[in-house]
Amino acid sequence: MTSDNRVSLTSRWYIVPGAEDSIIAAIREELVPAIEASEPGTLTYLVHRPFTSDAGLQALPPTDPQTLLFFEEYASPESFRSHVSGPNFTGFVSRYGDAFVGVDGRPYTTVTFLTRQAGFVRDAGTSRPAAHAASEPNRHPAVMFEVMSPDAPTATAFYRDVFGWSYARGSEGFSYVHFPAGTPPLLGGIGQADAGAPGMQPGTNFYLLVDDLEATLERAVAAGAARLMPPSTLDGYHFAMFTDPDGFAIGLVTPFPS
Repeated sequence: MTSDNRVSLTSRWYIVPGAEDSIIAAIREELVPAIEASEPGTLTYLVHRPFTSDAGLQALPPTDPQTLLFFEEYASPESFRSHVSGPNFTGFVSRYGDAFVGVDGRPYTTVTFLTRQAGFVRDAGTSRPAAHAASEPNRHPAVMFEVMSPDAPTATAFYRDVFGWSYARGSEGFSYVHFPAGTPPLLGGIGQADAGAPGMQPGTNFYLLVDDLEATLERAVAAGAARLMPPSTLDGYHFAMFTDPDGFAIGLVTPFPS
């Protein structure tokens, strides 16, 4: 059983006959790209129709051919609530709601909320732009970071308040932050500096893994930080940045596959 706060769901909608092509086009060209670009807390968003390419595969019980099945995974219940109340989802329903079978003027849907127990996701049909076919896996990942603050006690209190860190005390007042073994995939990058772009100034950055970029930014600001880069998406990665009370740039990134 996972130890995070993720929530998954399946949802069934029913397309009005004759509206199938327009709805699928709107989902592919409008809804899904907008969600991927602006909702970092939406981790998985998959839309399906009944499979009919092989007559030997029969659904049990038989499936309504007008069914549209959504499978979605969110970083937290709050991320799900942000999605359903946000402009991408509400705008889609406002524009295309009449193309679905409805009740009391709204699309009729069924929803089942789930908690993942085990498994994996493998998509053989896509690859990330940044991926490459290497004969050997990359070695020497970054495995430690340091925040060298002019006021270490205040800095440790700030990071405790924002991320819930506990510390192991070392020599000369150094505070170590230990993470559990088997943590998620590691990622590194080298980019072109741009002194005029927030988060792109010359130097080095490190990124901390979080489930909800906006919620973490809000906690950081409340504890004395300043926003540096809003939640953004690039090459399939969702990230943001803030400057801590000492003025150091701190990156945030949501979970990503290896």
